[in-house]
Amino acid sequence: SSSSTLPEKCMICNRTAHGFHCDVATCKGCKTFFRRQLLSGEEAKCVLRKDCYDLTKRREPLFRCRPCRFQKCIFVGMNPLALNFQARTTAPNCEENSFKTTENLIHDVVGMLLHLESKVEKFRKCSYNPDWKEIDKLQSLLSSTNKLSMADSYGVTKENIYKLLKTFQEITGWPIKSDSQLTLRHRCFCSKHWWFFNLLTLTEYVRTFWFFDSLDLQDQLLLIRHAVVGITLFHISYFTIQRSCQYLNPMDHNTHTIHYKIVSMLVDPMYRLKIQNEESLLLKLLFVCNPVISGLSKSAQVLLDKERCRTSKILFDYCLRNKNCGPARYVELIGLLGVVEVQQKKLKDIYLYSFGPLLAKLPKECTIAFVDDIF
Repeated sequence: SSSSTLPEKCMICNRTAHGFHCDVATCKGCKTFFRRQLLSGEEAKCVLRKDCYDLTKRREPLFRCRPCRFQKCIFVGMNPLALNFQARTTAPNCEENSFKTTENLIHDVVGMLLHLESKVEKFRKCSYNPDWKEIDKLQSLLSSTNKLSMADSYGVTKENIYKLLKTFQEITGWPIKSDSQLTLRHRCFCSKHWWFFNLLTLTEYVRTFWFFDSLDLQDQLLLIRHAVVGITLFHISYFTIQRSCQYLNPMDHNTHTIHYKIVSMLVDPMYRLKIQNEESLLLKLLFVCNPVISGLSKSAQVLLDKERCRTSKILFDYCLRNKNCGPARYVELIGLLGVVEVQQKKLKDIYLYSFGPLLAKLPKECTIAFVDDIF
């Protein structure tokens, strides 16, 4: 519907409307009924006077009469073509087709993204803490097994932590308070370099998307280099507002003031919009699916454009179903992508013009090849 305001009454049963469904203002019950009735194909006749949903003759309809309710849906203009039917492969001995409505499509995609997000969080919280020298260049990382699967083998239980610390104590005799070098070593052992680790985690996150393996290696490299810094900023900004942290990362308080202002650019708009987890996940996917990245092959542009259009439609439909001003909400959310683009460019400029000349003077073994490759 072209309307941007939430309707008050369902046009079928006169109860409180939930939104526009199949081009008509309806409640949740009538929306679900219309979809199920179309999928079932059930045909029945009213056993009364065929006026069970005529609200000029009664204050409330007779909800048990399914034929009259379905006829009222058709009469007020509910459009069956607005449902997104998508055939799915069935068992060899089954001739029936399974259909997916737009609502089910939203549920499936968002559910998949939530599952990936849970794997990312599990990986971030596990005891895997690689030294930056262990991670080679981006091309070598893409040819290796995805590291998110390692979370299960690196536990975060108290027993595992106790065993690790006990082993460390036996080897080093820790703690010896008078030895400052040993204290520094212990600190490195117990904490992670979160900016480096987040870049690594979000790189593996992008690799899990269903379209990534369909790209050739050069397109994969271009996509990672364009997207990973941006969705890392998006990820830690949402982490901040979700946990009401004073800093972007409560485990690492050493952020420089200038860098902090750039890294925190996205926090205020997210707070203002009160962004939901599902919305943040769809926006991250939209940011990755960028078909105008310079140097992409034609096939990659077509694939990413298709995925971006699909994800954009899902986000728009999600806003319509969950917010009073769905179209306005959608526009505000899309505006966050522009902030991320600016934020990412500023951070890359800092790396290129501030850190680049300093890193160029260091021996090659002192640079972080993975980070340098991304920036």
